[in-house]
Amino acid sequence: MVEVLVYTKAYCPYCKWAKQLLASKGVGFREIDVMSDAELERKMRKESGGRTVPQIFIDGRPYGGFDEISELDRRGKLDELLGLKPIRGGQGSPVPNAPVSENSRTEFSPLRVGGGSDGGVPPPETEDLVILGSGAAGLTAAIYAARANLKPLVIDGLQPGGQLTITTDVENYPGFPNGVMGPELMDLFRKQAERFGTRIIYGEVSQADLKRRPFALRLGPDKTVRARALIIATGATARWLGIPGEKPAPDGYGGRGVSACATCDAAFFQNQVVAVAGGGDTAMEESNFLTKFASKVILIHRRDKFRASKIMQARVLNNPKVEVRWNTAIAEVLGDGKVMTGLKLRSTADKSESRLDCQGFFVAIGHQPNTAPFRGQLDLDEIGYIRTIPGGGPRTSVPGVFAAGDVADRVYRQAVTAAGTGCMAALDAEKYLEETNHE
Repeated sequence: MVEVLVYTKAYCPYCKWAKQLLASKGVGFREIDVMSDAELERKMRKESGGRTVPQIFIDGRPYGGFDEISELDRRGKLDELLGLKPIRGGQGSPVPNAPVSENSRTEFSPLRVGGGSDGGVPPPETEDLVILGSGAAGLTAAIYAARANLKPLVIDGLQPGGQLTITTDVENYPGFPNGVMGPELMDLFRKQAERFGTRIIYGEVSQADLKRRPFALRLGPDKTVRARALIIATGATARWLGIPGEKPAPDGYGGRGVSACATCDAAFFQNQVVAVAGGGDTAMEESNFLTKFASKVILIHRRDKFRASKIMQARVLNNPKVEVRWNTAIAEVLGDGKVMTGLKLRSTADKSESRLDCQGFFVAIGHQPNTAPFRGQLDLDEIGYIRTIPGGGPRTSVPGVFAAGDVADRVYRQAVTAAGTGCMAALDAEKYLEETNHE
């Protein structure tokens, strides 16, 4: 029996996602919360070499955090490590502790749905409405669709709860005069959607076929979902700088000083110097939150002014623990081979270089839309955002497919606007299904 150990912290969305991924495999694991136990935290760091949570061990060997095991899952390696074998010739959960050889894998390109002598998987039940993503847009769509008796199926995606789960205080969402924590807000969304009968499953769409009806969505090597109507609310994920030393260990210092989630990892940098890259609201929020733990926060921006909202800028500029480095780019993450020790900086004005000694580095430079499975099938812009039909609300270039939230919004990108477009997408999907007689 494979032994899985997960070091976590309360209010860490990446920890939650890692546990959901493992639970979706039907694998039991032992969880150790290091939030308030300094000795356990030191043990985790020593055994994993990591300075962020989660840290996941399989049979005593460290495999990194959520990003690392997600990548293993995409490559089909996680099931092997967990001793799982997919059920051949149909759908269902993997079989625990069955060996998997490389030549026993089933390839799914192009996407095939249907039974018969060709060995394709039997056709799954067709859903009236599938919603991809469980952030503000996806769950709002689910609330409206469930109340319309469409029995929506929500596929969580790689970041259940969306971007709000890695934020701290949300002060601009209506109805919360004293603000609300991002993870708490998304838990409320989820409970409300489930109250009306929404079904939510963990998974990520790796392949989609939108050229025939019903639409086919591949969630893994042994599971396909079909849908008469589809709402894409997959949002966007954090962008990275792409500089040397930034990648996850062992190729860089990701998880060993480099992070994209202050909510998750700020407490690991008590009384230490940390740096933040960015100039928008996310960078301002991360910097302010980090001052609760770090002795000093260096906010690095490549331009001479921020693009963040005025109120967020004011909080940073008036915070005595934040130092701003204007007109500065980050060229490399430096380290000693085990953990990061600083950054190589380059002036955008005169190209001169300098070193900044710091123990932590948080990247907050924006997001990339999660639209890879739909390239070549939907009309996308040059960055990858879904283009909706002008004057058509959330309708896309494919009838029956609707886009909501940040996946189609490169301008506003707010929780309240995402929720609004989620509502619109659900109403339009309901109308579409009625006009096509749910065929």
